[in-house]
Amino acid sequence: MLPASLVDSACEILESARPLLADAILADLYTNPFWKNRFDEYGRGYARIDIQYHLNYLITALRSDSRNIYPDYWVKYRLVMVQRGACTHHVQEFIACTARQVGLVLREAFPLAEPHFAAAHRGLEYDLPACRALSAQREAIIERVTQKVSPQDDERILTRRDMRYHLSYLEDATALERPELFTQYVQWVRQFLMEFGLRPAGLTGALQALDEALTQMLPAESASVFTAVLRSVV
Repeated sequence: MLPASLVDSACEILESARPLLADAILADLYTNPFWKNRFDEYGRGYARIDIQYHLNYLITALRSDSRNIYPDYWVKYRLVMVQRGACTHHVQEFIACTARQVGLVLREAFPLAEPHFAAAHRGLEYDLPACRALSAQREAIIERVTQKVSPQDDERILTRRDMRYHLSYLEDATALERPELFTQYVQWVRQFLMEFGLRPAGLTGALQALDEALTQMLPAESASVFTAVLRSVV
């Protein structure tokens, strides 16, 4: 158990900085254009409300010294975000933005909060065997697909980012047994591309390359869990 005086001091700092802290987290989050593109300005209002809950649960976790409160909260929050149209990787980004800004506020006291953020990240890992297999090969799969679909070096940063989102949406749809989540995501991406005068053929090619990588790099039983959902939209 941490000394109560240290915890109380950290919580008081967070409470006193809450308005500016919420603004900073929101600004950090919206440096990723996904949030504006997917949710427009109404999403900013929801995010601002959500940030208050993120901070409330962090302060509660700090005061209780429990390592379960914060990750349990984020697991439930993921269900909300998935329903809204985001994916687990976006939730991970929200945690990271919150942690960065809390760290700037708490400074030397941040080690009190850091384990709670680390536990929140770990808590979002799915425990299904297929998801564990994917987790072990995720970076290798992303790199393989990136090398295949983006021969130019200057394209690869964005391709890696996009592949990380594709995989996260696919994993959510599979783990939650809601394949329509991936279908809806792919439909949104295609529509978004067409609105900017871009052809969606590149998306189709990337998803086909992802199918091939999953098939070749995961055990057959695990790969089939994901490719069954993936092939419904390719």
